[in-house]
Amino acid sequence: MTLKEELGEFAQQMSEKAPQEVLQTMGVEISKLAESGIMSTALKQGDIIPDFELKDTEGNIVSLNSLIQKGSLVISFNRGNWCPFCNIEFKHLQNKLREVNIAGANLVIISPQLPEKSSELIARNGFDYPILFDQGNEVAKKFGIAFTLTEPLRPIHVAFGMDIPAHNGDESYVLPIPATYVINSNKEIIFSSVNPNWMERADTNEYLTVLK
Repeated sequence: MTLKEELGEFAQQMSEKAPQEVLQTMGVEISKLAESGIMSTALKQGDIIPDFELKDTEGNIVSLNSLIQKGSLVISFNRGNWCPFCNIEFKHLQNKLREVNIAGANLVIISPQLPEKSSELIARNGFDYPILFDQGNEVAKKFGIAFTLTEPLRPIHVAFGMDIPAHNGDESYVLPIPATYVINSNKEIIFSSVNPNWMERADTNEYLTVLK
């Protein structure tokens, strides 16, 4: 099953169980985000990405330069494991990691989620890729994909047990739009997928084709 199929299946299940007013609010807020102009600020194919240094779950500093030493790099911006759609993507990426590596690329996840939360996630699922801590979404801001979760959506997240401040360690409610970038060793974006609808993500087949 492709990632899009997995996400679509879960979205259908959610639509059958969630109250209609909740679904309507989510739809309205997703549309507002799409119309906010954020898509015009996001880095795109052909752009050169900014350098960064972030901590991994063990506190080690990981630089962009170290990640591209062996070739191409897949960067996935992920909100955190409080998000069920993000969890589906986490697991799917682990299943596709070998294919990504064979295609000559490394894979890294960038998330505002606290390192201890990501460490628990990695240990529980046996993930073989790093999850880097983007404190305050500073790297996401440089990529032009950071946004603030709107007030109407916050109680909905709380009702579903999604405690964003506890996961991010602050009360800002700033998150990255789910985004996937593939860059070459020159730090040039050769594939980009940015979607204000957090229920949708780039399918691995799309960028594996680019890598191959």
